Amino acid sequence: MKEEQNVNTGSHFHFWDSLIESEKTEIIRQSNSQIGVHSEIGKLRKVFLHSPGHEVELMTPRNASELLYNDIIYFKNIVAGHSQLKSVLSLVSTVLEVSDCLEDVLENEEARNKLLDKILEFQGCPELKSELFALPASELTRALVTGVPLKRNTLESLLSPKTYSIVPLPNMYFMRDTSMVVGNRVIASRMASSVRFAESLIMRTIYEYHPELKGYGLLLDASKEIKDPHFTIEGGDILVINEDLLLVGISERTTPKALDTLVDALLKARNEEKKTEPFNVLCVILPRERSTIHLDMIFTVANKEQAVVYSPYVLGRERARVVRIRVKPDGDKKFKEVEDLILGLRSVGVRMDPIPCGGDDPLHQQREQWNSGANLFSFAPGKVISYIHEHTLRACESAGFKIMSAKDAVKHPTLLQSNYPLIVTVEGSELSRGGGGPRCMTCPVLRDPV
Repeated sequence: MKEEQNVNTGSHFHFWDSLIESEKTEIIRQSNSQIGVHSEIGKLRKVFLHSPGHEVELMTPRNASELLYNDIIYFKNIVAGHSQLKSVLSLVSTVLEVSDCLEDVLENEEARNKLLDKILEFQGCPELKSELFALPASELTRALVTGVPLKRNTLESLLSPKTYSIVPLPNMYFMRDTSMVVGNRVIASRMASSVRFAESLIMRTIYEYHPELKGYGLLLDASKEIKDPHFTIEGGDILVINEDLLLVGISERTTPKALDTLVDALLKARNEEKKTEPFNVLCVILPRERSTIHLDMIFTVANKEQAVVYSPYVLGRERARVVRIRVKPDGDKKFKEVEDLILGLRSVGVRMDPIPCGGDDPLHQQREQWNSGANLFSFAPGKVISYIHEHTLRACESAGFKIMSAKDAVKHPTLLQSNYPLIVTVEGSELSRGGGGPRCMTCPVLRDPV
């Protein structure tokens, strides 16, 4: 009966919450989940991407900084670079395009109704509800992503400085931040910038209603904390090392209050899943700089025991503070400051040899980190996608990786299954100007265990 109810309403979250404990236990025992991320490097099975579209072309020099861009970007070049990324990922996994998935769920009247109510309330234009609700799913999807221009049909609207009733979403192709899968559950982000709130609401709706994304419900619904400036959390700050260890950046985008709530949510979820081992969270206190908006701008995992790091903030004199939180099943928490991130990982049994972004020269380190040189995405252990950064790639070669271009990978896809560590390079000179790298543009939904 409960399964029938879920099919009728379409809400995975309501379905999960409606189950009694024994029913949840049986689903967990059967590993009956369509989503699951238990590491940064497990073989990729499903991943979200959003191919940049017309919404990116709506930026101007005047509004670029407000939309979180360093500059306006050349549309054809970012489309070409992103296409390389998608082509490689399509060879090794199922790529879920956000717009396609949004169009799917907007066929569900309940999903359409709830999403429109939330977005229109936030944007302050509830009067558009009937007009938008009547649109076909494809047109409504386009309106939510590329925006709805403000109608100049009243004196108030004529004099308004606003251009849009519903603002475009040019940051949408940075998929990592607006939601994430941790274990078999979903975190709906609370974005630090209001220009990205609608993205998080869209992703939450997709996870809740899409038929291919049933998991164990919500881990954390931060999207509802829309009025609390001290509660923000974004996916670029969360790295899943293993089932018992998370790395979390405390940054301009993720706050201590949100992390405390996440720890409590993890504890509750683990108890529900009958996990009896303690778990650890390593909190990295990042400097408030444009180049360090998230933890994955200074640290990403490339292999079972290798990570690409920005050495000054991970190992150098300016290294970020790191606090280890050890949480027992009874809820007891112990806090301890550790010397640096690499030693903090070793203190919980994880060896991670650092590969320096930019190599050993401080000048090259700064330049390549600024352009997302430490932001790599793993699609399998030792199989990584990176922008083309000369000195970072040399350091990776010295650490045992072979380098291949995305074009060569598409021509010779069997090489992606090789036994040696491999970095596939995509053209990112224009993409990086948006403020992120391959990890920022990908949101893994399902990975194999390592």
